[in-house]
Amino acid sequence: MKNEKQMKILVPIDFSEISDLALSEAVVLMKSLDAKLTIMHVLKSHILEFAVFPEVHTTELSLDDQEVVKENMKNEILEKAKLNYGIIPDVYIAIGNIAREIIDYTSRKKYDLIVMGTHGASGYKELFIGSNAQHVVAESEIPVLTINKKKNYTGFMNILIPIDNSTHSREKVNMALLIAESFNSQIHLVGLTDTKDELELDKFNIKLESIENVIEADGLTYDSEIVYGNNLAKTALHLAEEKHCDLIIINSGHESRMNNYLLNTFSHQIVNHANVSVLSIKHKESHFSIETPGYGI
Repeated sequence: MKNEKQMKILVPIDFSEISDLALSEAVVLMKSLDAKLTIMHVLKSHILEFAVFPEVHTTELSLDDQEVVKENMKNEILEKAKLNYGIIPDVYIAIGNIAREIIDYTSRKKYDLIVMGTHGASGYKELFIGSNAQHVVAESEIPVLTINKKKNYTGFMNILIPIDNSTHSREKVNMALLIAESFNSQIHLVGLTDTKDELELDKFNIKLESIENVIEADGLTYDSEIVYGNNLAKTALHLAEEKHCDLIIINSGHESRMNNYLLNTFSHQIVNHANVSVLSIKHKESHFSIETPGYGI
């Protein structure tokens, strides 16, 4: 499965260690997929505080001053990108609500992938980038790759694709194939079910076989199994650890609730509690174009 057009990747950064890790992973993807990379930083509202202006602390700036600050920050990011990664990416500085600015910009400029860090959840309170990552995953119409753990290598060697018995698009399988080709990854296809009904399991096997055929046609290596569990998210997380996966690919958007500001239980648990990277892809009814039973989760 080849990438027919040049992919456009956006990396929102907040100068934290986890966003640096996300940028490192995005640079590897950029080079592997021959993609175009843009680094984005969002200044919250009009209340600004910057390393480029140390004397300014939580101060209301004029529009002219805002433009000066944005230009200084853009130059600082460009210098670091060239020094640390040997690249000269596009850089975009925005002011406003972080998640909303990311969503609007990627939609307006037709990006294909967002790569961002997430610190994960802590009770009812989310840490800074973690909360924004969750909102972006819930609202984004394009895939979102969340990074939350440092690895001793870049790229993805083992990819987990959890499948349930619902009917959704094959987009996440296609994305898995694209990434697996780029990194020569092993694909772990796992059917997750909460039923032991033989008729339902027979239908499930047919679904998995149809996906296996797609993977085999692409010449990729994989293993496949059906796993029973009462909590599908916990089951998927356990399997990811057991199989030493470094990427989980899930469908997310079709399950969002409350005006898309909260993810469903499965997506919320996976995005916030996985010890590996998670690629979340929103289901789009208009993209449903498969002849076999659909792919879920």
